[in-house]
Amino acid sequence: YCPKCVEGKVVAKRTKRGKMFYGCSRYPECDFALWDKPTGAKCPQCGSPLVENKQGVKCSHKECNYKESKELIKE
Repeated sequence: YCPKCVEGKVVAKRTKRGKMFYGCSRYPECDFALWDKPTGAKCPQCGSPLVENKQGVKCSHKECNYKESKELIKE
């Protein structure tokens, strides 16, 4: 489900230039969007969605610096 509106689902979409992003299925009513793939889990520090990137998993909230490296995830 979308963490912003709670009604839509987070789905993969493409920009006009072809770059992949993840946004709410209720767009334009809800403008939630992420560049990194959401994991479906919430940040243990602030409750925002966790996202996957090349280094591992991190919080999607810009002011929260929670992250897990790939080495920790494999264990």
